[in-house]
Amino acid sequence: MKELLFVLFLTVTYFGSAQTPLIDSLKKALTLPVQNDTMRVIQYNELAWNYLDYSSEKALYYQQKGFAFARKIHYLDGELDALNTKGILLRYANKGDEAIDIYYRIITARKKQGKHDKLIGAYSNLGSVYYETGNTAYALRYYQKAFDLSVQYKQEENQLTLLTNLGVAYKEAGLYDQALSTFEKGLKLNRKFNDRFEEAQLYLNIATVYDERKLYKEAIRYNEHSLKIYRKLDIPRSIGIVLFNLAAEYRATKRYDLVEKVIREMEVISRQLKEDEFDCSLAQTKANFFHETNRHAKALIEVEKAFQLVDSASDVFLYAELLLTKADILVSLNQTEKALYTAHAGVAILERNDDLMRLAKAYFVLAEIEKAGNNFKEALRLVETANELSRKSTLAALDEQIATLNVLNELDRKEQDLQLANHKNKAAIAKNEKQANLMWAGGLIGLLVSVLLVFSVRSNQHKRRTNGLLQEQKTEIEAQKQTVDEKQREILDSIHYAKRIQQTLLAQEEHIRQFTADVCIYFKPKDIVSGDFYWSADQGDYFFLAVCDSTGHGVPGAFMSLLNISFLSEAINEMRLTDPGLILDHVRNRLIAYISHSGAQDGMDGVLFAYRKHDGQLTYSAAYNAPVVVRNGECLSFEADKMPIGKGEKLQAFTTRELSLEPGDVVYAYTDGYPDQFGGEKGKKFKSKQLTELLVSISGEPFQTQHDRLNDTFEAWRGSHEQIDDVTVLGVRF
Repeated sequence: MKELLFVLFLTVTYFGSAQTPLIDSLKKALTLPVQNDTMRVIQYNELAWNYLDYSSEKALYYQQKGFAFARKIHYLDGELDALNTKGILLRYANKGDEAIDIYYRIITARKKQGKHDKLIGAYSNLGSVYYETGNTAYALRYYQKAFDLSVQYKQEENQLTLLTNLGVAYKEAGLYDQALSTFEKGLKLNRKFNDRFEEAQLYLNIATVYDERKLYKEAIRYNEHSLKIYRKLDIPRSIGIVLFNLAAEYRATKRYDLVEKVIREMEVISRQLKEDEFDCSLAQTKANFFHETNRHAKALIEVEKAFQLVDSASDVFLYAELLLTKADILVSLNQTEKALYTAHAGVAILERNDDLMRLAKAYFVLAEIEKAGNNFKEALRLVETANELSRKSTLAALDEQIATLNVLNELDRKEQDLQLANHKNKAAIAKNEKQANLMWAGGLIGLLVSVLLVFSVRSNQHKRRTNGLLQEQKTEIEAQKQTVDEKQREILDSIHYAKRIQQTLLAQEEHIRQFTADVCIYFKPKDIVSGDFYWSADQGDYFFLAVCDSTGHGVPGAFMSLLNISFLSEAINEMRLTDPGLILDHVRNRLIAYISHSGAQDGMDGVLFAYRKHDGQLTYSAAYNAPVVVRNGECLSFEADKMPIGKGEKLQAFTTRELSLEPGDVVYAYTDGYPDQFGGEKGKKFKSKQLTELLVSISGEPFQTQHDRLNDTFEAWRGSHEQIDDVTVLGVRF
C-alpha cells in the first residue's frame, strides 16, 4: 500500500495584458501620472494579479480598487478583468458557488461584447472551479470549450495549458485512455515551445495514469523521463515527488537495488527541503523498503518516525495507511496481538470515510494478521468482505465514469438543440426535395407495412403456442411471491416488535420533562430501529442524560444500542457511579470484555451529562461528539476525547469536564447523522458548521418550533437523496 504523490497544474488565466510587470515597478507606476484613466485601471488589475501568489489580502485590495475605478469610468474590460481576479480569490477561499457566479457573469458580458477570444480565460477558470468542487463533468466541459476557442484563435500556449488541465480532469474521472491521449497531445504541442518544465510535468502526469492502472513498467519509464529533466532544472521539490513515486514502483516490481539508490537521493533532497511532509514520505518509503527486505526492526523505527511527522487530522488516509503498515510489520515481528490492535485502529479511521478501495486493502491486511494468528475462519470472513468492497469500489468507479460521460453527452445534446433552434429559420428545404423525400418515404412505409403484416401473422401463431406455458409460469410465480410476501411480513413484524422494545429503553420524553420542561428531541432513525439513542437516568442527587451513536444502524445498530444502554444503566443504577468519565470507562471495559475479544471494534460515540441537583453543577464526558452551548446568540464549543467508547487505538481514561452555565443557556448534543447527510443542489454533506449555525438561529425559539425547524431543514436539504444514517439532535436547558 502506498500514497502516490504527484503534481496537478490547474492554471488560472488572465488576458488583461501581454506582460505582467514586477510588483515594485507597478506600485511605483501608481505614483506617476497616466495618459488616461483606463491605464490606471490596468495598473490596479495587474497589481492584484501579481499579488495572487503572495498576499490574498493585497490582491483583494487592488482588485476592489480596479473594479471600482473601472465602473466609475464605464470601462467594461477593466471591470471584467477585475472580476476574473475576484473569481480566483474566491476559488482560493473555497467559495466555489460564488466563484462560479462570477465567471458566468464574465461569460455573459463577453458574449454581449462579441469578444469570444476573451472567453478562453473565463471558461478555463470556470472549469478549474468545477474541478476543485468535485464536478468533473462540468470541468471537462468548460476546459474543452476554452481549448476549442484557443484553437480557433490560434493561441497555442493556452492550448498547452488547457491540454494539461483536460488530462488531469479525465484522470480524476477515471477516463484513463482519454487522459493519456490528451497528455500525449500536450507533449506533441510542447515541441514547438521546448518548455522543459512543462515537458517534465506532462511526463509526470502520464506516469501517474499508468501507475493508477498498475502498469508499473510504463509508469517507471515516464517518471524517469520526468526526473531527468527536473534534475537538469534543479527543482528539489519536483525531484522529491518523482523519487517517491519511483521508489513505490521499483518496490512493486521487486527492484530493491534501485529502491536503495532512490532512498539515498531522497535523503539528500530531505536535507535541502527541510519539510515535514517530505520527511514523512521518506520515512514511509524506508519503512516499506526495510519491511519488504526482511529488516523489520528497522522498518518499525522508520514507521514510528513517519507517525511523528504526519498530521493525523488533515491527512487521515496517510495516517490510516501508516497504521496498517505498522500492523504488517508487527506481524513479521511475531507481535500479533499488537498488530491486530493497530490494524483495527486503521480500519476504524477508513470506515469513517468514503474510500471503498482503501478500506478493502485494509481488510486484506487485517485478514493476513488473523491468518498469522491461526484464526482462519475470521481471516476468510475478512477476505470475503475485502473482495466485496473491491467489487463495490470498481462498480462505483465505473458508475462515476458513466455518469461523467452521460453529463457530457447531455450537455452536447443541449448545445446542439440550442444551435438547431438558432438556425432553424435559415434551414430551408426545396419543394422538389420534399416531394422526392415523400415519395421515398411512401415507398419505404409500404414496404415496412408489408413486412410488419408478415411478422404479425407469424407472431400471433407463436403467441398462441406460448400462452399456455406463460399461464403456467404466472401461476408458479404468484405462488412464490405469496411465500416471499409472508416471510417479509414476518420479518417486518419482528423488527417492529424490536422497535417497541427499543423505545421502552430509550429515555421517554416525559421522564426528561419531569426534570426540565425545556427540551427538544429530534430523533429520526434511518430504518425502523436505530443505532442512535438518547437515554436518561435519575439517581439520588444526580440526573444523567446521554446522546449516543452506536456502531451501525438498523437491526445491528439497535442491538448495539441495547447493549450500550444496559452497560450505562449498570454503571449508574447498580454501581452508583456519578463521574461521567468513570461511567464511560466502565462501559468501554464491558464492551471490550463482551464483544472485542475476537477483534471487533463495536461500541459508540457520544456525550454523557451529569447534573447535580443541589448546586446545579453540570459535568460531562464525550467520545468524539462534543456538546455545544448557545449563549446570547453565540455558540460556545467544548472538547471531546478523540477515541470511541469501545476498542480503539487509544485506551486512556475518559476525561470529565465541567460546563459552567448561565441563565438562558441552551445545551445541544447531536450524533453525526445530521451533519453527514448528503443533499442540497450539489449533493454535498450538510456539515457540522452549518448545523451549528442552525442551532444558534433557532435557540431562542420554543422547543417545539426548534424541533420543526430541524426537521424542515433536514428534509429540505435531503431532498431526493437517501437518508444515510440515524439522526439525533437534543437540546435542553438545565
